[in-house]
Amino acid sequence: MRLACVFVPRFPLAVERLAARGGGAHSGAGAAGAGQPAIVYSRTQVVEASPELTEAWPGRSLRHARALYPDALYIPEDAARYREAAAVMLRALECIAPEVEPAGLGCAYLDLRGLERHYAGADDLARTIVRAVREETGLLASVGIASGKFAARIAALLADPGAASVVHTGRERRFLRDVSVGLLPFDPEIAQRLHALAIHTLGDVAGLPRTAVEAQFRGIGGRMWELANGIDGDPLIARRTAEAITERLSFESPVVTSEALIMAARQVVRRLAMRLERRAARKMHAQVLAEGRLVWERLETFRDATSDEARMMTLLKTRLSALQLTEAVDTIAVTLSEITREPARQSKLITETNPQLERLLESVHEIRARFGGPMVWRAVEVDPCSRHPEDRTILIPYDA
Repeated sequence: MRLACVFVPRFPLAVERLAARGGGAHSGAGAAGAGQPAIVYSRTQVVEASPELTEAWPGRSLRHARALYPDALYIPEDAARYREAAAVMLRALECIAPEVEPAGLGCAYLDLRGLERHYAGADDLARTIVRAVREETGLLASVGIASGKFAARIAALLADPGAASVVHTGRERRFLRDVSVGLLPFDPEIAQRLHALAIHTLGDVAGLPRTAVEAQFRGIGGRMWELANGIDGDPLIARRTAEAITERLSFESPVVTSEALIMAARQVVRRLAMRLERRAARKMHAQVLAEGRLVWERLETFRDATSDEARMMTLLKTRLSALQLTEAVDTIAVTLSEITREPARQSKLITETNPQLERLLESVHEIRARFGGPMVWRAVEVDPCSRHPEDRTILIPYDA
């Protein structure tokens, strides 16, 4: 099977530099766009770094990175922006190949069966892929084409951004022979063991008897030997494209209160409920943003797919009520996904009122009026299958 691996090096940093050139929200973005060494960080760790910052590898302590590179530009991680850029990239690739497998942020595999004959060769197809990614995302990708995922990925890693490397069928072992064992898809400790045994390249592994490699490395030995010899039967698992609908509302001026967010959320959820059109959603993803930067987000999964506007709003209202904003925000966005047909529900043939419940509700209203706020609450089941007990039910005012 001929596959292509599409790879954008240092994806989070590439997205940040692109945003800087377009006038990103981060302070100092212009410097990042000008090529100043930069580090993208989460709370305590390095997420990505410029190649010249050799000691600031992903996962390293942010404190150590700041000590080593005090003059670097430090950019806070914007996970929502990276996910959106990756999603746009995948959609662009699916316009070229019907089967695309995501392989992490900025990396994907394409099934090329039947495609190469529509182009003037593999190089022309690779250039088309690079051009599609750049036109849709602004990012520069490298492409590797081979008869297996591993060889295709190595080819993409070794190619320059915007370039392609094509490994012709039957030449995989020759192509891989000088590649470092550090690029094998195993724990780094495996590479250290190989180096300790004076086995430094995949050619060294391929030259050994398979039984010897299996005896030394047990379960992964056979897989290691096959990859070094260009034998890779790992199938491509195409992603399932599920419909999702999104609505957002931006404020004329930034707000800092959860009450304003709740009022905006009602409008957003109402629009989404109207767009469902006799369908139901299993997941609801809410985001609060400030100047395009993610401030807060929450993904909720319903036990059963729902189209009930009140149910969605009750859950969203509870989450937003507990939100304590530390800065002004200007946008709320809600996405419904895993959309399916609305499940059939049996309703009562005869509905009747309960006088006792009516009197109870009147008493609750009187208590609220007397104390100036809700004093009686009821538990509502929202996600009984959650692993966290506190997420299975929520408390809302009894008369809400």
